[in-house]
Amino acid sequence: MSKYKKQQRQDRWDHKYDSLDLKKLLTILKENRRNIQSNQQLYYDPDQDELDIKEYYRGAQKLDLSGLALFYKFHTIVFQSHKNQLPYFLAKDLYLYTWVDLYPDGSAKSVYSSQKKDPESLLIEDNETLREKYDEFRRRSRKIQVNGFDSIKDLKIFENHFKMNTEHIVPQSWFEGAEPMKGDLHHLFVCDPDCNISRSNYQFADFDFYNPERDDEPIQNNCGVTTGFEFEPEHGKGASARAMLYFFLRYPKRVRNEFKKKVDIPLLVRWNKVFPPTLYEQHRNQAIYYIQGNRNPFIDFPELAEKIDFPW
Repeated sequence: MSKYKKQQRQDRWDHKYDSLDLKKLLTILKENRRNIQSNQQLYYDPDQDELDIKEYYRGAQKLDLSGLALFYKFHTIVFQSHKNQLPYFLAKDLYLYTWVDLYPDGSAKSVYSSQKKDPESLLIEDNETLREKYDEFRRRSRKIQVNGFDSIKDLKIFENHFKMNTEHIVPQSWFEGAEPMKGDLHHLFVCDPDCNISRSNYQFADFDFYNPERDDEPIQNNCGVTTGFEFEPEHGKGASARAMLYFFLRYPKRVRNEFKKKVDIPLLVRWNKVFPPTLYEQHRNQAIYYIQGNRNPFIDFPELAEKIDFPW
């Protein structure tokens, strides 16, 4: 594909809309689904991706580096190329639901359950949730003026009641909900709100009593298992591991120490190896590259995870 055509694809994701409303978002989604149904190469173009990877890394993966030296080499690449840093609302509504998190058939799936979702319904549900959240916030603001501040417990109940259909693989509390981490598409995935609540802000784990990869596993709840402040997802282990490894590579100093010290890096490396990147992840990586400017190296080179040392 020529550089001109590549630029055309990138231009599709320039900020064309001064304001986003539901009707516009549904129109964008409809157009994108129609396009990939008529031409799967628009969903993922392997030949173009190969050229993009070569241009992006410029042979960095072939250097005789390992450990921290390799970490900082790839950190510099993904940090310096992250030119378009999106606010969360724009990343989620304009890009995630309408293009980035779509599967080849134009559907979406909840990351931890693999349960199919209609992306049109996701947009509508989140729009309604946001409206309800705003109305409730106004009601509580009036109440606070009279009775004082709500308790922390009440605030948590409030937040859990108005969950969106999006999961931050690295929970927002780990980085205090700050941008650009909050809106970084590489760790944003469609997720059922109930499963989002079940995962909470817990670290990933691999429980001896739970094996969701087996057909005879008795626990089938379209989410996973939470116990002892740890969570093992039913599905999406490889994608989740690579998203979290990317986050630590891109933002090595932005995760709070109390959470960082609990992260099981060897587990993420193992999931990355056992559950290799899929066509869906390759599409995500290519799409996000055209939108944000940077890539997830652990999708392009899964073996990298076993060669890198993280600086903590």
